[in-house]
Amino acid sequence: MIHLIIRKGSYFMVVLALLLWLGCESDFGQKEEPTVLTEVNLSLKDSIARKIINHQDRLQTDSLIPYFSHNDPTYRYLAALSFASLKDPLVVDSLTKLLKDPVREVRKATAYALGQIGDVRAETSLIEAFQEQDSLDANNQLNSIILEAIGKCGTQPNLTLLSNVTTYLDTDHYLLQGQVRAIFRYMLRGVVNESGTQRMVTLLADPNLPDDIRMLACQYLVRAEVHLKEYSDILTLTFSNLDDGDLKNNLPLVLSKCQTRESNSLLQGCIEGNQDFRLKCNALRAMGKTNFTAYRNTIQKALYDRNIAVASTAADMILQFGKPDFWRTYMNLSLSNFPWQVKITLLHAVSKHIPAGNAMFSNMNNDFLRQRINTTDNLYEKAAGILALAEEPSNLSYIINLKNNNSDPVVRTTCIQALKNLTSSARFRRFSTSTQKEIIDQLVQALESGDVGMVDQASSILDIDLSTFGYEIKTIIERSESQLQVPRDIEALIPLHRKLAQIEGRPYDHREDLKFTDSIDWNVLDAVGNNPKALIETEKGNITVQLFMNEAPATVANFIDLVNLNYYAGKPFHRVVPGFVIQGGCNRGDGYGSLDYSIRSELAMLYFDKPGYLGMASAGNHTESAQWFITQSATPHLDGNYSLFGQVVSGMEIVNSIEVGDLIKRISML
Repeated sequence: MIHLIIRKGSYFMVVLALLLWLGCESDFGQKEEPTVLTEVNLSLKDSIARKIINHQDRLQTDSLIPYFSHNDPTYRYLAALSFASLKDPLVVDSLTKLLKDPVREVRKATAYALGQIGDVRAETSLIEAFQEQDSLDANNQLNSIILEAIGKCGTQPNLTLLSNVTTYLDTDHYLLQGQVRAIFRYMLRGVVNESGTQRMVTLLADPNLPDDIRMLACQYLVRAEVHLKEYSDILTLTFSNLDDGDLKNNLPLVLSKCQTRESNSLLQGCIEGNQDFRLKCNALRAMGKTNFTAYRNTIQKALYDRNIAVASTAADMILQFGKPDFWRTYMNLSLSNFPWQVKITLLHAVSKHIPAGNAMFSNMNNDFLRQRINTTDNLYEKAAGILALAEEPSNLSYIINLKNNNSDPVVRTTCIQALKNLTSSARFRRFSTSTQKEIIDQLVQALESGDVGMVDQASSILDIDLSTFGYEIKTIIERSESQLQVPRDIEALIPLHRKLAQIEGRPYDHREDLKFTDSIDWNVLDAVGNNPKALIETEKGNITVQLFMNEAPATVANFIDLVNLNYYAGKPFHRVVPGFVIQGGCNRGDGYGSLDYSIRSELAMLYFDKPGYLGMASAGNHTESAQWFITQSATPHLDGNYSLFGQVVSGMEIVNSIEVGDLIKRISML
């Protein structure tokens, strides 16, 4: 205070001077009060907004922090939100101060960013920022984000407190949304308790709640390591009363944890009739995982489903959970005229489950697989056949020769994957020393090949004691690293550096390997207007997507630039997980394709809470390039980790019909 730092004798004169100064200001109006801005008005045409986004794109955290105190809340908002993508724990102390910002939108961005960072130091400040409910629900939008953020960084006691709140009404949408997201986020961090599970069962079972809340409760029950037998009555009733839709499609994975006669009967009923393919696929997964033997006839019947996603999922359950007692059945089934996805998987199941002492049938199965590999032009059928052959050690030389005499990345990467699988199996220890050495030699060669797919697949052997085979791990890593190109091959570099850090006894953060290589081309965005859409033409039909330019400007600019270059024409959908995603944009076809630059993750306040969202594939935050995916169901475990930059507005039936290997004819801007 003034009187503490001024001598007593001069106190009166100082006060008088201050009064005179204030009087002059008042009388003559020599200084106007600054305009107080109270609204966030984001425009990508704004040069300062672009500057902030460019700082985020370059990972320049020090350049962003000064905007925390900018007079314009738009810039405070953008600066705070940028750390949701950057996830830099060093800014937690500075960032928490914005939880007291006078503008609610800034506080919302701050709470979201603190949750993304996931540092427990923010927990107390987040709790203190929680505000009383208001009639317009504006505070509760903020409260919802705060609750989710606590779920991302909070301690166990607060999970208990959150879970025991049962006073929210059905109409308290934002509060319920925040609660369910918080409990879900705790679960993804491995923090689970019975009160949280009970609360999620209650929310799922409430027919008066919106689907987004019930869906997240369902996803929690799917993913959490919990037993649900005591909730069987309410969960089976909930399933029976549901109309068709995304929520019902996911519930079989919950029912499988009930383990009662009624829940088992409902699971089998999911396979019958003209049901949604996602419902059938999830029911098959539930059956295979919980009690394959009890459901094996139902699973085998599903092999004949007309939807290839359902039939291939049934075959995959036989491969994963089948029993040696039924190997003859699998072999007989494999002789049927199935699509290749089913047929190769059944042949694989025979290779995996056939007991020793059946050499004649094993050789016959191997011959079938080799014939398919040698005659098909479908690279993904070849790849599936190679992995099937790897179940039998006698095929080792064939796989090595195939790798050495083939130039296609899909085939070569899969050959190394097959050899890697051998090293991690129980059979590897039963191989002769010379056979083990032959496999390790091939994998070390792959590590030093400079091929990103082969290096990444082979990197798992770095966890083996290679000294017994005459190799020194650090030397292999150094040689491997010298052959890779960064950032193009970042996916292969990450496991190498992670292992090196482990050897040297230090922590590893893949962001250490990130280098800024590509600027946002704002001219691209200026040219497409405010509502850009893209048309994805495929062999099966057309898909139209709306691009989220304001939420992910760098990602959208990169995508549009590649579209304008006709980059995607002729690229395959190299990955299809029925009921989960379809993925394309790989220039190698094996999932390891990238460009000579990478772009940054943009993790805005968007959620993969229903089917049809367009996201960027990555090997970790800020490693994105050209590959993208479209979801076939709600995928909340992707929230906050994958850039969401668009949404399907027409053609979802085409998305659901895509098979691995289907081609993108072209993509064009509308």
